[in-house]
Amino acid sequence: MAKWFNKKTVSKPVILLLSLTMLVAGCSNSNSSSNNESVVNSNSNNQTPAAFSYPMQGNAELSFMNEQLGGTPEVMPIDEEYEKRTGISIKHLGGTPMTDQKFSLLLASGELPDIFLNTWLQYPGGPDRAVEQGYILKLNDLIDQYAPNLKKTLQDNPDIDKMIKTDDGTYYAFPFIRSDAGRVYGGPIIRKDWLDELKLDIPQTIDEWHTVLTAFKEKKKASSPVTFRTMFLGERTGGFAGAFGVMGNFYVNDGKVVYGYLELEYKEYLRTMSQWYKEGLIDKDFASIDAATVDKKMSSGGSGATIGWQFYIEKYNAAAQETDPNANFVAAPYPAAVKGGLPEFGQLDNAYAGTSSAAISSTTKNVEAAIRWLDYAYSQEGSMLNTFGVEGVTYNLENGKPVYTDLVVNNPEGLGSDQVMLQYSHGTNFPMIQQDNNLPSKYPQTAEALGIWQKTNHESHLLPPVTPTAEEADEMSSIMNDINALVKEAELKIILGNESADNYDKYVQQMKDLGIERALEIQQAAYERYLKR
Repeated sequence: MAKWFNKKTVSKPVILLLSLTMLVAGCSNSNSSSNNESVVNSNSNNQTPAAFSYPMQGNAELSFMNEQLGGTPEVMPIDEEYEKRTGISIKHLGGTPMTDQKFSLLLASGELPDIFLNTWLQYPGGPDRAVEQGYILKLNDLIDQYAPNLKKTLQDNPDIDKMIKTDDGTYYAFPFIRSDAGRVYGGPIIRKDWLDELKLDIPQTIDEWHTVLTAFKEKKKASSPVTFRTMFLGERTGGFAGAFGVMGNFYVNDGKVVYGYLELEYKEYLRTMSQWYKEGLIDKDFASIDAATVDKKMSSGGSGATIGWQFYIEKYNAAAQETDPNANFVAAPYPAAVKGGLPEFGQLDNAYAGTSSAAISSTTKNVEAAIRWLDYAYSQEGSMLNTFGVEGVTYNLENGKPVYTDLVVNNPEGLGSDQVMLQYSHGTNFPMIQQDNNLPSKYPQTAEALGIWQKTNHESHLLPPVTPTAEEADEMSSIMNDINALVKEAELKIILGNESADNYDKYVQQMKDLGIERALEIQQAAYERYLKR
C-alpha cells in the first residue's frame, strides 16, 4: 500500500498503536496552507503548474453519483468536513450499478453527474469504450496537472499503478484500493456456544461440517442449520466449493485462466450440496431469501451457521444476546479437502477490484475542481480523515498516535464503532487508498475473523483486474450474459433436487456451445497483456 503509511499490530482494542509519525505533522490543522500545499514537479508538457493549497478558491459546486446509494443520500459529518477542507461543495446524488438498465438510461439522457462512482471495469466494452464514446474523460494529462497526491502514490506503488490503467496506459478513474487486511472480509460464521454445548470442534472439512450441521438439526432443533443467500454459493466466496478445489467464475491455475463452472469438481460440489439440502441441512428457502431474513434466522436460533461478511458477526452477537446472553458467533475457517490442509479458495479481492472508482464525466464544467476534490483523499491529511475521522471528535492524538474518543468507543447512543465511523470517515467504498483503522469492538470475535478467513491458497488463483479490448469486451459480454444465467439455473436445479448432479455434464456442453472457450481465450489474452504492463 502507500509507502508513507506503516501499519503495526494493535494489541489493545481501544488504543491504536500505528506508526503514523510521517502523517501526523500535516494533519492537525486542516486550514494550514503549508499542510496542504501540493506542487506538481513535472507533467506531460514539461510545465510546472502554480502551487496549489486547499481549500480551493472559487466556491466550486459539483454533483457526485454513487453506485451504492439509491435515492438522495443523507449528508453526513464527513461530507461537511470534506467541503470545509477542500473548498468544494458536493451535491450527493443517488446512484445505480453499472449492470442496471437505469445506468444506460442515465447515459442516454445526457444529464450526467460531474463525478461517477461506479465499477468501470464492468462498462460495456470496458473503460476504454467509455472514454472513446465520450462519457468519461481520459485522466492521464489531468492527473499530471491537478492530482499530485495520486500521482505520487502511483509512483511510489507501481503495483497499484499497474492495476488501475488499461493495457494502452489509459487512466480512467480515481481508484478505491483496499488495504492488505481489507481484501478479505467474508467467510463462514458459526455459533460456537452450540458447538461447545454439543462438545464439537469448529469444523474444518466438509465431513466435519456435515456432522456439525446434522447435530444442529437433530439436537438443537434448528429449522435451517445453515442459511445463506445464493450469492454465497461459490461465486462471491469459495464457500463450501473451495473444499473441492474449485469456485465459480474465472480464476488462474498455474498461469492458465479457467472457468470454475466447467471443472469436474464443481459437479461433485453440487452433488454434496444437493444431498445436504435433501437432508434438511441447508435452509429450504435459501434460493429466495434476502439478507434481512438470514439475519432473523441467525439471531433467533433458527440457524446456527452462515456465510457472510465480517460485520455480520458483531450484528448477530448483539441481536442474539438480547435474549440469549450465551450466544456466541465466531468465524470458522473455509473448509479444506483434508483436515489440516489449506483450502484452495476463500474470499479474496484484488487490491483494486474496480468497485467504487470515480470517473469524471465529459460534461463536467469544472474539471479542475473535480480532480482536486478526488485527489485530496490521496494526501496524507485526506487519508487521516478518511481513516480516523475528525480530530477532536472521533480521535485525539496522544504521543503522536490517534486514539479513539468515547464518541466511538462508548457511544452515548449505543451505536457500534463502525456505525459511528460511517458518519465521520470513509472507511471503505470511496476513491482512496484504504488504511486499516483497527476499530475497537466489544466483540473480539469480529477482529479475529479476518485472520481465520485469510488462511487459504486463494492468492495463487486470483485473476488480476484485466482489461479486454473494447471489441473483446463486447464479445465477452455477449457470451457471458447467457452463460451466467445458465450456471445459476443449473446450480439451483441440482441443489434443490429438481435435477440430478449427473446431468451437470449437459450444462457444461451448453456452456461450450454458447462460447465459453472463446471467452477463456479472451481472458487469457487479457491476462497475458496485464502481466506485461
